[in-house]
Amino acid sequence: MDTEAPVERLSARATWEKTGTALVPGALDPDRFMALVEEAHDRVDLVTPHVHEHTAAHRDGSFASPVHCGFIPPGPVLEALAYDKALLMALREATGIPRLIPRGGAVVLYKEGDFQGLHTDSVKSTVTVAVALTEDLPPMGWAPDLMGAFPDHLGEAVTEHGIFPEGEGFTALTHPYGDGSVRAFAGYHVPHWRRPLTLPMGLLVTMSFMDL
Repeated sequence: MDTEAPVERLSARATWEKTGTALVPGALDPDRFMALVEEAHDRVDLVTPHVHEHTAAHRDGSFASPVHCGFIPPGPVLEALAYDKALLMALREATGIPRLIPRGGAVVLYKEGDFQGLHTDSVKSTVTVAVALTEDLPPMGWAPDLMGAFPDHLGEAVTEHGIFPEGEGFTALTHPYGDGSVRAFAGYHVPHWRRPLTLPMGLLVTMSFMDL
């Protein structure tokens, strides 16, 4: 009886539950990556501003603090990637979650000074996938010590440390650029944030997947 695949999946799931993130190599070939970059730049005029100033828990289970950025709706290249069988299989192997299906995707547009304060994604987004479309995009803030924290606790963290916390228990995650890999992370489970951008513009693909 071949138990290698189930054993590997259990190991990946244990690591995923412990760390909440995985770097998935070989998900994008160079042509597809460049197609994503070109599509995003071609669709910049379709951006919808995403701005709010409050800190609160939302009905979908997420937690939010102030944010200033924009969302570009997915074009055909990004839509096809979200339903790509090879990507889905790679995500399932990297996370140990066997039944992931896509929920949607977009390109996040950051202009100079834009940011996202400490927040969590919708609980329906079991896995969030991100890849930078701008070289040297600064890393995303990451709070593994607050993994699975209740909204009240996150509100206390914002009160004590601000929406861009630093120090013990707070770290950062980089997003790959042009190397064929993607960053998968449990954004519903681990709070994350992005400091005000110092570049003229930054583009980041995000896709969400849920566990059935």
